[in-house]
Amino acid sequence: MAINGNYVFRETTANLTRNVTLTVASVLTVFVSLAIVGTTVLVRQGAQNLTRQFENGVEFIVYVEPDITPAQLSDVKASLNENPSIDTATYVGRDETYADFKKLFKGQDTMLENVRAADLPTSFRVRPKDSSVETVQGLVNYYRKQPNVFEVRAATDVIRQMKGMSDFVNKGLFAFAVFLLAASALLILNTIRTAMFARRREIEVMKLVGATNWFIRVPFMLEGFIQGLIGGVLAIGFVFLARGWIDDLLKKGDGLDLLQSFSINSSDVWLACMWVGITAIILSVGSSLLATRRFLDV
Repeated sequence: MAINGNYVFRETTANLTRNVTLTVASVLTVFVSLAIVGTTVLVRQGAQNLTRQFENGVEFIVYVEPDITPAQLSDVKASLNENPSIDTATYVGRDETYADFKKLFKGQDTMLENVRAADLPTSFRVRPKDSSVETVQGLVNYYRKQPNVFEVRAATDVIRQMKGMSDFVNKGLFAFAVFLLAASALLILNTIRTAMFARRREIEVMKLVGATNWFIRVPFMLEGFIQGLIGGVLAIGFVFLARGWIDDLLKKGDGLDLLQSFSINSSDVWLACMWVGITAIILSVGSSLLATRRFLDV
């Protein structure tokens, strides 16, 4: 028996409107779960952008002893320049250090009045060839043990903390999204099951007159697909809103200077939308196919 377009449209509409409460519940659950999926992708991409910027620009600072002699300073410089793991090592004298100090503490007159250029240490700003956290930490540990070195500072601990925090948030959001996706699949499946049960007599008659299983399945599968599609479209709209909310939070939030490099690009937004769309299709089609295969014999 050939599938008629008018029949499919009529039956699908009837199925969607027969139990409005269950249909709305399915759509809302799909929307919430897919919105979390999209937000998870945004947060993951933003965290990757943040740590990538820190890693690409990571450098460590080697502070030399305050009473170091010119000869000893030359030895430290030679050690840095000859290290095959180091790209550049720039010496920072007291005048430049003091200029940076004044920019950093601009507006804090008490601090500026009590600190002179002679009170600040000289240092080398070192950029390694490999900016990975492991490589930088190894260099830091090495130069902390070298003679005439007062201290070595690096941002590796901050990078580790940010990676750990972003991984924790992503795992939590992902687990919650998986739970809601499972609930969405069950709701779609149960909606189709209810619709098929309500029309069990009609289905029996259609089988008796020669209707194939696919002829009966198509309207019910289209019902599940539409539910997933509506939820997916709403979730994609939420992704764009979430991007704006995150940007506003970072711009207006106090104490979030460290996170100003947490950026979400347009490509990240489209990636999140792509994942939402793919998940919506797989969720709706998969649940509908399973429901019609399992509950067709009513």
